[in-house]
Amino acid sequence: MTKLICVTPRIIYENGVQKQFVNTRYIDRLTERGANTVMLTLNNPNQDEILSICDGFLVTGGWDLDPKSYGETNEAGLSENIHESLDQIDKKVIHYAINHKKPLLGICRGHQSLNVFLGGTLHQHITGHESLKYDHLLFVKEDQRISFTPIITVNSFHHQAIKDLATSLDVLATHQDGTIEMVYHKHLPIFSVQWHPEMIPNDPISKIVFDTFIKLIP
Repeated sequence: MTKLICVTPRIIYENGVQKQFVNTRYIDRLTERGANTVMLTLNNPNQDEILSICDGFLVTGGWDLDPKSYGETNEAGLSENIHESLDQIDKKVIHYAINHKKPLLGICRGHQSLNVFLGGTLHQHITGHESLKYDHLLFVKEDQRISFTPIITVNSFHHQAIKDLATSLDVLATHQDGTIEMVYHKHLPIFSVQWHPEMIPNDPISKIVFDTFIKLIP
């Protein structure tokens, strides 16, 4: 049977109208590996019924999380374009995957959401990690769960990052300044990356990320 991966939505406003969407690049990386995809939508009254048909989950990139999710305020305005409904669906999907032991991949915001909704915190703003297309240098921990070389280069498009790591997560890759760029759940088929592998589909690192995720799905 074809694997069904459910993908979190994000929001855009056009002419004052709110629209829910998924960037096609995420979908392409899954369908080209033979998986079917479904975009989840916000505020379903019986969300568990939808999640129960999913074989795996992709939590996508997007706007910042509300700092109240990890016990902070946004008085300085460092967290941008926060939206409660996006936080709610990320949290719901992550907890569902945890409780039902289903595979999940988080990308960028999804990486941060995984940490936050498992009890970690974020730096609300860091510098030096925005709009770096090719040469973001990471050091990788040797780990049988993913077959990276000890040093890899990726892209980088984020201004927030993991601060306090959730206790249920292992660090697999860090930037040379110590920023946590990849984590894996200690006991479950759940992992996340801070960079955007969907943007560079032919890159060997990107292929490993998505191939690893697909192989986790029974």
